[in-house]
Amino acid sequence: MWGPIAVIFTLKVKEIGALHDTEELQDGSHPLVSVVLAARNEEKALERCVLSLVQQTYRQLEIILINDRSDDATGKIMSKLEAAYPNVTVIHITELPERWMGKSHALYQGTKQARGEWLLFTDADILFEPSCVAKAVTYSQQHSLDHLTMIPDFKGPNMFAKWYAAFIFMSASSFGRLWKIKDPKSTQSLGVGAFNLVRTAAYEKIGTHAEFAYITTDDAALGKKLKQAGFRQDAIYGTREIAVWNWYENVKQLIGSVEKSVFRIPNAILTTISCLLTMIYPWIGLFAGPPSARILCAVSLVSVFWLYMIYARHSGSGKWYGIAHPIVGLLLIAGAWRGAVHAGRRGGMTWRGTTYDRTELKA
Repeated sequence: MWGPIAVIFTLKVKEIGALHDTEELQDGSHPLVSVVLAARNEEKALERCVLSLVQQTYRQLEIILINDRSDDATGKIMSKLEAAYPNVTVIHITELPERWMGKSHALYQGTKQARGEWLLFTDADILFEPSCVAKAVTYSQQHSLDHLTMIPDFKGPNMFAKWYAAFIFMSASSFGRLWKIKDPKSTQSLGVGAFNLVRTAAYEKIGTHAEFAYITTDDAALGKKLKQAGFRQDAIYGTREIAVWNWYENVKQLIGSVEKSVFRIPNAILTTISCLLTMIYPWIGLFAGPPSARILCAVSLVSVFWLYMIYARHSGSGKWYGIAHPIVGLLLIAGAWRGAVHAGRRGGMTWRGTTYDRTELKA
């Protein structure tokens, strides 16, 4: 499996765009962009993120912050930023309606206040280089896009989070055929929570977040809905222009994050089998079993290392992260079973302090 994917990805990766290669246009159209950022208990990261937004070279920018039922200092920080910057608006949410994920509901409420021709959905732990939004608007105009999403850099002291991010987005790039997303005839799509720039008219045409209100992966669902509706879409690397700071602060948070996607026993079983066979067994089989099996395992491991190296060359990730491939597999297995067991005991999937009914919830 890894061998053919490594060959295909090597041949196609140059077809994936990179934002840092885009020249920021000094003239031409500068439509208003409405940044919509929902945050729940993000007092550690929020201010740094918003400051990187207000320092953008793109001046046609309004920033809408939604405090999603936080019980830390998030709301106070937002109010302080609103008082300091005229283009910042704050919405405070105190209740969550039934059959809504908290983040989707908060973002939806934010869009009601947005005036921009474009909506930029992002997260509170993102850091933007000053030219990021300007280059993204330029790229979208040059390629006649309705939706642009980006794979960010991952920074911070937690190495496990960087390994996990590299696996997730290396897989999305190669197995997800990232180069096919810009092809209108392809069904491939992507939406990354760090950066989803969407034409407002397209967002409204697909029915807004209300169309996928009870889906845990709202960012991916947004991308899928836009592609299915026939809107032009592209997914590129945001290397050196946008970064996630300390995605997960520790291993416990990382393992807990898997619950958002795996909260049923059958899914936990499938995750376990898949990780054991494709991410862990090749390391064991390299030293045990018949020579033919060892050779296949060796080819698999070389292919995995090669995939991480090629991905790193374009994404800014660590070239040697392939060594952590089986560790990520173990973390995924632990997270899957933790999520399934906890959801069974609680009667639902718990995310950021809210428990959602898993009988109707979709990942």
